[in-house]
This record gives sequence, structure tokens and C-alpha cells, in this order.
Amino acid sequence: MSDTLQGKHAVAHLLRRAAFGPEARSWAAWRDLPYDEAVERLLAGLDAPPPAEPAGFDPYVPGAIQQVWLDRMHAGEAPLAEKLALFWHGHFATSNAKIQDPQLMWTQYGLFRSQGAGRFADLLLAVSRDVAMIRWLDGNANRKGHANENYAREVQELFTLGRDQYTEQDIREIARAFTGWGSRHHDFVFRKHFHDDGEKTVHGRTGNFGGEDVVAMLCDLPACSRFLAAKLITFFSHPDPTADEVESLAKRMRETDLDIRKTLESIFRAPAFLDASRQRALVRSPVEFVVAATRTAGLDAIPPDVHASQDRCAQILFRPPTLKGWPSGTGWLSSGADVERLRLAQRIAAQATDAATASIQETAFEGVKPDGL
Repeated sequence: MSDTLQGKHAVAHLLRRAAFGPEARSWAAWRDLPYDEAVERLLAGLDAPPPAEPAGFDPYVPGAIQQVWLDRMHAGEAPLAEKLALFWHGHFATSNAKIQDPQLMWTQYGLFRSQGAGRFADLLLAVSRDVAMIRWLDGNANRKGHANENYAREVQELFTLGRDQYTEQDIREIARAFTGWGSRHHDFVFRKHFHDDGEKTVHGRTGNFGGEDVVAMLCDLPACSRFLAAKLITFFSHPDPTADEVESLAKRMRETDLDIRKTLESIFRAPAFLDASRQRALVRSPVEFVVAATRTAGLDAIPPDVHASQDRCAQILFRPPTLKGWPSGTGWLSSGADVERLRLAQRIAAQATDAATASIQETAFEGVKPDGL
């Protein structure tokens, strides 16, 4: 049987998974906390509102929204809230390459940041009305008699149920339910004259359904809790959850009405989370890597030159490459990306503070090595 992480080893592991890793300057405030207290402290940060935007912030300045979000991750004021927002950004992958409006992308991030830890059904409904999402999946083209099926397909395959959990009829009927949901400038609008108010049959249920009804029905399906449970375990805990682990968490999610905060608490308190054999099982994404590295090195801020490096490592915030988001796990690893990570690590290490260097050398965070490159 695998060993279970204990004490400061468990806390350091928690900070790597639920945040962006221990920071040399703040490690002393965490290292002696009982594990349960460390979990509660991180969860409490989910209640914190997003920080105020910096003076002079203009989302239309190239790179501004990426830099400000990286700075928020680096600051560590509510690290789990930012880590969760990053998860939702990949889950509801929307790219400014098509939207061409950084303000809408920033607004969507704010949605993930402020509502990401509540009931999933509430978040999904808000995303369904989000203007960036409407533009991303062509909601304005979805009208009575000429239904556009893009959102109807992705809301099932990518957002709630996964592949092979719906039929082509479900797609057609859900598209009809969302007709009339659109945007005008930066605002959501419901155009009643474009809405199909006829009877629809969705996943075996028949009625005069609208988009709100569809969101509720999809979230009620057992496949939804299983789909989300598997993704959340894979992102926050380990890459190879067993069927029993997924079903156990999915059951807990159904019992709590898909409450994401309670789901995260269950993940962090599960025996599998503290299994010592899994403490180096995850490969950090380029964003997680640069935030963790700069915090470990004691840098006061994210260096502006990291954006070119992020580009070479194939992860630019607000520009996921496909509807499915970014790769995960070993999908991040290639000869070119590995070399770029090493070069970035060298540049960051050259700027490390003396205090950070001493802390790393003397404690190595109590012998707990970080996750893989």
C-alpha cells in the first residue's frame, strides 16, 4: 500500500495542486498548519472577490489581460480561486482569436473567477448567456427555423456529458431551445421573435423547453456529474482516476447539487489525493509552470518577457487552440517545449532573491520535490 503524505509534506503537496506551489517567503506561514486547516484556508479564499483592476488598466492594450491575470496568480491572494478560474477557462475554452474583443474575454474570466466555485448549473447558465461564448459558438445565428447547432453540440460533449452521451436528436432539440439567445454589443439579449417556442424532446423528456430548462436537465443527468468529477480529479489530483474514484466523487456532487466548492473539498480530503506515489504525477501547464517558478524564486512580479516563452510553449491565456482547450499531462511535453521551459527556468533562477535561494537550499520545501516540468 502506498504511503500517505503527512504534515508539511501534505501541505506542500496541497499548495502545488490547489494553488501554484509553495512560495519561499510565505512557506513559514503554511508549513506547520494542520492539513485540514490548510484546506480550509484555501477554500476560504474562494469567497474573496476578484482584485481591483490596476490603475490605468486597458484590456485593449496587447497582452494586458494576460499580464494582469498572471500577476493575480503570482500574487497568491486567492490562489485556489485563480487556479479554478484557469480550470474553467480550459473547460469552456473560448479564444480571442475569433472573438477579437479582449474586454469580452476579460468579462468571461471575471465570470469564472466570481462564480466558478458555486453550483455548476448556475455557472453553466451564466456561460450560456456570456457574450464571448455566444460569439464563439455562433449563438446570434441560432434562430427559429434556422437553428445553429454549435452550442447545442458543445454544451453536451465538452461542457456537461462527454462523448457518446447524447444523440443527434438531442443536438437538434437543444439548438431549438436556445434559439433567440444572442448578444448586442457587450450585452446578452433574448430575441423572443427568433425563439422556437414549440414542443421539444430532450434526453427523453418532452415540453416547451427553453435554454434555462436545458441547462437544468443536462446538470441533472448522472453523466454530467461523472464527466465533471473525472475532469476535476485529473486537473487537481492525479491523471488516472479509477472508475470507483470518479463514481464516488460524482455521487458526492449529486448529493450537493453539483456544488463545486464542496467537490473540491472532497477531492482534497480524499485518500487518493495524499497518496505519496502521486505527488509528482501531474505535468504543469506552461502557465502553471511560470507562476510556480517565479513564486519559488521570490520574484516580486511576473517578468514581461515570459509572454514570448508562453507562446513557444503553446499556451497563451485567452487563446486556447481549439474548442477542446489545451492539452494536458504529457501532451505538454515535446523536445522544443522542454528546452524552452529549461531556458525560462534559467532566466528566472538568475533573478532569484537571496532569501528564496536560501530557503530552497535549506528546506527544499521539506524535501517535497515539485511536480514535473
